[in-house]
Amino acid sequence: MPVISIIMPCYNTEKYIKRTMDSIFGQSYKDYEIIMVDDGSTDSTPALLDAYAKDHPDIVRVFHKENGGQSTARNLALDEARGEYIVFWDSDDYAEAIYLETLIEAARANDSETVLSGSHYIDENGVVIENLNYPVDRFPKYPLRRLSPHGKLYRLDFLNRHNIRFEPGKLYEDNPFNLKALFLCRNLVILPYAGHFQVVHPGSSMSSTSLSEKVPYDALEEALSYVAAHKDEVNDHEVFEFTVLSFLTYFIFLGNREHMQAALHKYKGCKYDGALVSELCDYAQRVIPEKLPGYHKNPYVGIFREKELQLRHRAGVWLFVKLLRTHTLKLFAKTYYLFVR
Repeated sequence: MPVISIIMPCYNTEKYIKRTMDSIFGQSYKDYEIIMVDDGSTDSTPALLDAYAKDHPDIVRVFHKENGGQSTARNLALDEARGEYIVFWDSDDYAEAIYLETLIEAARANDSETVLSGSHYIDENGVVIENLNYPVDRFPKYPLRRLSPHGKLYRLDFLNRHNIRFEPGKLYEDNPFNLKALFLCRNLVILPYAGHFQVVHPGSSMSSTSLSEKVPYDALEEALSYVAAHKDEVNDHEVFEFTVLSFLTYFIFLGNREHMQAALHKYKGCKYDGALVSELCDYAQRVIPEKLPGYHKNPYVGIFREKELQLRHRAGVWLFVKLLRTHTLKLFAKTYYLFVR
């Protein structure tokens, strides 16, 4: 059995798949399998995947399915994986040659169930948009945990033990997944290393369906309940709490804003429901006090704390907590959105 299963959902990526596969074949660590799931592609992607399986039958396995979204493709691959560890790799991503070796060595050395490393957001021309790093060599208690699956290694039996899977048909579906995977794992390792490159396509997260239908409300709430029910296994409850507050701050004031502005100004057919702001605020106002009753005492919340984080991050989460405490979140958010259109 391979040590690592590389899980790759594929949808209409004929332009990028060769670069991606060359990056994997060029890894210094070789004990892996590649599970490629064609999610109903309409270009030449299915034929290209089958060709890789034919040329590399010992390490490449291909599955074809009707289009159901990235989550369903990843979940299918998780059920089929034979590796001890899992790495998620989009079909247009690439990585440094030592990427897999760096992550697996850290996992082995620490008997870790999850390893985090940084990553880079790049455009289609390879220009870096943003560097996502974990500077734990300088800030050992660095509290920011990004909930993307990129740049991470997971032990498969740990994911299966907690039935950690992706929520189908939603945006930000990786957030409930990683709220469990990052905080219920044993011997979490965070590396001050970034060797993964994720291509960001303009408008890729914009849906022709209203965003209201894409928010993973139930999955987020279930993740919070599940972590609470397994509190004895949580590796850092204070950082978990801060991560939830950070995500909801981002989602209400940045992620939602980006979708709104795209719908109004950029992408034809992208719909936006203005009532979503109230919906998001009502959700946060209900769920946070219920699931995280001590949230307002979190030691990471404060404008002048954790100065390794960006000021807007510290200020945003601090303000979000104050608004929750005073039940003025909805009023503030509605006023805010009058000025950001």
